[in-house]
Amino acid sequence: MTGVSESRPTERLRRAALIVWTVIGSFLIVAALAWAANEVRIIWLPLVFAAGLVIVLDPIASSLQRAGIPRLIGTMFAFVVFAGFLVAVGFLAVPTIQSQAADFGARLPVLYDETVVLLRDLGDNLGIDLGPVWTSETISDWIADPANQETMQSLVGGFGSGAGRLIRGVAETVAVVVLAPVLAFYLLLDLPRTKRAIVALVPPSVRNEFQHVSQRVGTAVSAFVRGQLLVAFIVGALSSGALLLLDLPFWLIIGMAAGVLNLVPFVGPFVGGALAVIVALVEGEPSKAALAVLLFTAIQQTDNHIITPMVQRTRVLLSPLVIVLALIVGGSVAGLLGVLVAVPLLA
Repeated sequence: MTGVSESRPTERLRRAALIVWTVIGSFLIVAALAWAANEVRIIWLPLVFAAGLVIVLDPIASSLQRAGIPRLIGTMFAFVVFAGFLVAVGFLAVPTIQSQAADFGARLPVLYDETVVLLRDLGDNLGIDLGPVWTSETISDWIADPANQETMQSLVGGFGSGAGRLIRGVAETVAVVVLAPVLAFYLLLDLPRTKRAIVALVPPSVRNEFQHVSQRVGTAVSAFVRGQLLVAFIVGALSSGALLLLDLPFWLIIGMAAGVLNLVPFVGPFVGGALAVIVALVEGEPSKAALAVLLFTAIQQTDNHIITPMVQRTRVLLSPLVIVLALIVGGSVAGLLGVLVAVPLLA
């Protein structure tokens, strides 16, 4: 009896030590993985964009594969279609974007001065003293003043301290442009084989359940991503068309910004409308500013209540009411992140 009673504390001590060392070991492994992930963080952004390309192009490659066409041929055809789409968009949009960008650069000082005047008038009407506001001429005179050269040198030196971050940012951008399509090609080519390899690693007792759950999750996420891209394209086209009808400068740039930002639900039309109102007021067209507010309000309401719910319903197989409620609850619980993941998580 004494030996049994003595062995019990020893066993409990051994279990406690095992738990402690397991926790410590797990912490060290997580820390090592986090360190390694941080050291190679330049690859994560290309991987994210590559995954997005795979989600967009996989339906084409998979459909051709089911039709008996080799996966390599289907993958190459999907990339040819994607490249053709980009070339067509570039052929149609790039000349206008270049023209508007050059016009914006040439008119930037005037736009800045007119914005300053607009803010001063608004402050006077509201009884708010904005104090001294620098105009473009004041900024040019300050830069040309030899007495300010030392201050400018210190500013340049301060910016120079962040040269490493700047170089890293440029490198990441180049990596995305160069590596993302290459990674996407091989990921798309090996996607069926990769799925089979992952399933083979799962214990047989839960393999069927794992396949079912992973397939449902993958379908929901990929459908949501493709749906959001389609919605962003529609909102961008509607916004650009509305501004073109109003004959506002920079209509394509603002419309494209509204479409891209609409990847985050509810954001694109608000930002696009605000930019359109500012441009219209600076141009001295308050009536166009009011019309821009009305048009972007209509686009925003159409997007929220018709376009996004209908597109996501057909792709994620959820009703419009459930999608709207999911977006509201997700934003309330986790802000921007909740809005982004609400629909795929619910699906």
